[in-house]
Amino acid sequence: MRIILKISGEYLKGDNNISNSRLEKVLNNIKELKDDNELLIVVGGGNFWRGRNDLDIDDNVSDYLGMLGTSMNALAISSYLNNKGIDSTCYNSFLIENIISKEDFDKVLADLNNKKIVVFGGGLGYGGITTDMTTITLAERYNSDLILMAKNIDGIYDKDPKEDGAQKLNTVTVERLCQILNNNYTLFDKAFIDKLKEYKIEVYVYHAEKVESIKEVIDGKSGTKITC
Repeated sequence: MRIILKISGEYLKGDNNISNSRLEKVLNNIKELKDDNELLIVVGGGNFWRGRNDLDIDDNVSDYLGMLGTSMNALAISSYLNNKGIDSTCYNSFLIENIISKEDFDKVLADLNNKKIVVFGGGLGYGGITTDMTTITLAERYNSDLILMAKNIDGIYDKDPKEDGAQKLNTVTVERLCQILNNNYTLFDKAFIDKLKEYKIEVYVYHAEKVESIKEVIDGKSGTKITC
């Protein structure tokens, strides 16, 4: 099975921008998956740069800063895995000379066939696109079987989880998800949802810190499964 694991950049943040204990948690998740699956990782950049921050700079420049944040996270995760004895390669949507290679479709497939963990940074290489959208785009490009999304929330709720009486859903259809999400509850952007309708793939959303085993998520004991 080919799996894409999306890791929230904000999750990586602890005492430092990148926490060693959080990297260790990522490592444990990967150990659990790597023997029986081909694994691609997409990482966000929220620990370095969160959205279009309220600064008097151009929106496009702000987006570029976010992309650079994802590149730093991808490089850190790949290096950490290699230092822990797990073969990993790192690719970016754009070349950072002498640091990260630009994504090469054939090389990525070769790495996967050689049981290497492939880590992606740089988003899709242009502004206005979230790393959630990057995740599903790469899932389609590399014909993945499912997506695991490690976020800072324990699943999807039937309304904004800050509201009284909000109930966590074990499973939710894409159609129902569209009805739930609104201006106050924006767990995913519209582009991601539209792409999910087009490229039908199972998505599992779970709390990166609270889940001890990925098996819990896939077995429906933690998080929420989005079905198509």
